[in-house]
Amino acid sequence: MPKLSYRLFGAKDLSRYLPQCLSRRRLFGLAVTLFLLHYSFSFAAAQIQIESLVPRLVRIETIGGLEKAGGELANTGTTSGVLLDNEGYIITSAFNFLHNPSSIILILPDGTRRAAKLIAADKLRHLTLLKTDTVKTASVLPLPSLPVRSKDSLIIGERCLAVGVTLSPTQPNVAAGIISGTDRIWGKAVQTDAAVGPNNYGGVLADGKGNVIGILVPLSMMSDELIAGAEFYDAGVGMAVPMEDITALLPKLKAGKDLLPGHTGIRYKDNQTFVGNTVIFQVEPHSPAALAGITSGDRILSIDGKVMRSALDVTKNLKLRYAGETLQIEYQRNAGTQTVNVTASSE
Repeated sequence: MPKLSYRLFGAKDLSRYLPQCLSRRRLFGLAVTLFLLHYSFSFAAAQIQIESLVPRLVRIETIGGLEKAGGELANTGTTSGVLLDNEGYIITSAFNFLHNPSSIILILPDGTRRAAKLIAADKLRHLTLLKTDTVKTASVLPLPSLPVRSKDSLIIGERCLAVGVTLSPTQPNVAAGIISGTDRIWGKAVQTDAAVGPNNYGGVLADGKGNVIGILVPLSMMSDELIAGAEFYDAGVGMAVPMEDITALLPKLKAGKDLLPGHTGIRYKDNQTFVGNTVIFQVEPHSPAALAGITSGDRILSIDGKVMRSALDVTKNLKLRYAGETLQIEYQRNAGTQTVNVTASSE
């Protein structure tokens, strides 16, 4: 038998030499064993990662409130949330709070039940901030630091876990998948093919090392309604708002300020949004853009100093704005250019 080199691990060498030593049945058994060992280690690692997240996850019960929201039956019952700190702040999806529940009950990992109140809502990213009394239960103290994964470091195709405690406060429900997209829903979300739905809304999307990527919420490109996106339940199209974006918004939410989607009045044709230039199709009358002097036919050059090269650039920029934000818009009309300040409104 010739001396074997590292090329033994190549496909040609495997087919040439291993059959001389092993029967096909043994070779098949070896392959199956290696496959099972690989996934055993993967599942064991995933279990460790999930256990590191459990002290952060709380089960939320909503009681009472409206029967319908936006013309649809409102979701009631239980959902998941993430404990942010020992001060008792919890971030969750807005999906279970559309009906304005009269009572909110938290179930901590040790089974302790706590009343909570709604502090504020982010109606652009479909999030809700809750608050309970200072958390001092032994099961969550000291509360481990929240390891946050930067959205810019995500790799399409890498493994991830969607974790919630909606079904049980002590036994997390987990769905495995991959990162299938970043910068989705006009830049508001990370996309995964893991099963995401009411059973884990408000829970976390975590990477393969247990770092928190974001909070699971229903979101849709087709509508900004708070119930939009729920139709993709368990369809392999799940969304998570990046945790680093949430962290930046927390000071405003903790101050009790609802964050509303910003409206400028600048519009493009539907077939222009993804392939057109930045020439404005329409400016709504009496809108912030109209009041600033912008009209249809103007070509937007930049927003807050960032060059706009397409209608998609403009749309993504505007879709991420909150009511009350002031934008500096540079535009071209005929041969001249002008820069104006536009403050987005809530309507």
